[in-house]
Amino acid sequence: MTNGDPQTREQLIDSAIRMFQQNGFQKTRVSDIVASAGVSQGTFYNYFHSKETVFREVCNEFIDQVKDLFIMRTEHIFDGETPEEIRNNVLAVIDDLLTIYGENLAVAELLFREGIGNGGLFKEIYEDILSVFIDLIEEQIIKGVARGFLNAEDPGIAAVFLFGLFERSLFYFLLVRKNTDLNKLKVQMADFILKGLSFKG
Repeated sequence: MTNGDPQTREQLIDSAIRMFQQNGFQKTRVSDIVASAGVSQGTFYNYFHSKETVFREVCNEFIDQVKDLFIMRTEHIFDGETPEEIRNNVLAVIDDLLTIYGENLAVAELLFREGIGNGGLFKEIYEDILSVFIDLIEEQIIKGVARGFLNAEDPGIAAVFLFGLFERSLFYFLLVRKNTDLNKLKVQMADFILKGLSFKG
């Protein structure tokens, strides 16, 4: 695969996302993608092996953004000296996640609405997300427990609960119920998380 023209590559990616949304991943053909992009089928194969390659690239870019931000934001989430500082740290993480999801709604929808149920490539990508984020969340819960701010009998189980809360809540409120007051959502989500972890605030 050649690096080629970045603009053409981006055009193909945008077209693929559009066709996946319109037709569903399984029913979308490479010919649909190139027709929407206004390029030849040969041009597509200069950049990608298949539609699966495009999907993987799109999802990985989105996941990397979320992961980088999550690592940066949560590294010191329980380093605050007061309960209020820690609550503000949690609010900041949620705020950033809402921003990234909001900027990548089309990709988030493909990954979380259609992708998970299709097995194969989708299952592989989703399980990668699970392992990365659950490990990151568990690490921060352990830190919060060690500092005396949280009480979690099993941080690993708590991490799975929190991952599910983030994933399903963001999916529902941004992609299904689209008229949600995001500021109110952010505050309620932070309070729910901290209460669920027996936050000593």
